[in-house]
Amino acid sequence: MSSDEATSLVDLPSPILLDIFSRLPPTSLLYVKSVCRTFQKLTLTFPASTIINQFSSDGTSCADTLKLLKFKDEGGTHSYCLDPNVDLDLQLYFPVDPFWLVISVHGFVCFNYFPDYVDTIYILNPRTREYIILPEAEGSREWPNDVTYGFGFDPIMFEYKVIRIYQEEVFDDNTSYYKSEGQVYTIGKGYWRSAGHVMFSFMPYGVNLYAKIHWLVYDANGNELICSFDLENELFESFLTAPGYTEERYRNLRSLGVFGRCLCVCDNSADSHFEVWVMKEYGVTNSWVKEIVINISPERNDWLGNEMIYMLKVFEDGEVLFLWRDDFLFLHHPLKKTLKKLDIRAGNILASNHVSSSFSLKSFEAEVVNVF
Repeated sequence: MSSDEATSLVDLPSPILLDIFSRLPPTSLLYVKSVCRTFQKLTLTFPASTIINQFSSDGTSCADTLKLLKFKDEGGTHSYCLDPNVDLDLQLYFPVDPFWLVISVHGFVCFNYFPDYVDTIYILNPRTREYIILPEAEGSREWPNDVTYGFGFDPIMFEYKVIRIYQEEVFDDNTSYYKSEGQVYTIGKGYWRSAGHVMFSFMPYGVNLYAKIHWLVYDANGNELICSFDLENELFESFLTAPGYTEERYRNLRSLGVFGRCLCVCDNSADSHFEVWVMKEYGVTNSWVKEIVINISPERNDWLGNEMIYMLKVFEDGEVLFLWRDDFLFLHHPLKKTLKKLDIRAGNILASNHVSSSFSLKSFEAEVVNVF
């Protein structure tokens, strides 16, 4: 390009533009998208990966390592690779009990760990190597009490919020149920706030959809519901779950996920098959549709049946990435009826979708940012 030709940001190569935009906060990206079609396409297609928290069940080898799993479309199949340059050995910097991955949002990864009866939350950006430690919240998780978490972004107030559900077991007339309190921490504010109580027992870790965090919950009568927490108005709501749940079935074999832009329930409680129910219209009970059924043959029973299965990602061609318990990942194509187990080395794993970002945690006031 000659020196007298007019140039602009649009003329830069796509990789450079992506690197520039990855350093912007989501609040700025909302405005970037409206500038032109070129920017809209770029900002909507950041390369997405799956971030893996790999740990060993005995606390010895391969403990607390953060890995990035990348997928590529090759001839109608999804090849994958681990990027060793992104690997983070968390034990080098946090010599504590194993971390538990909650979720990744806009490049920020939310972790928690439980030394003794105190639970601690970390927000980490693997790309900038920055992290913050949230202050201790009220309520000990000493048995039989428990806690679960969610992490999300409020696009109205442009705020990141961690939601802590403190679950206290209540005994009444020889029966017991859980009274749960929602606690909210807004990144940059420096303190926890109460968001009120709900009479539900929550399953671990919420999923994000439509600026809300959702959990599978159970009421005092043992009925399964879906409970949401609106990140803008900070209110809890509940609605009916997918068909198929009965008290006779072991409830720890159903998990909540996101299928495209819809809520889904992965149900592995039947002996003969695994199924995925998708809520086609948000909040509408009669819009649940059985989208996927995988028959469990005898040769598959030892690695597909009898455990929790989590939905992680749906590719453009319809193939789906699942996590079986915390043992391994597998791919399933509903149309081709294929199953493929992924070899991701030894160790137990937790996983979340992840889009890398250079947005610094130092942008948030009232937070002490550490770097390693």
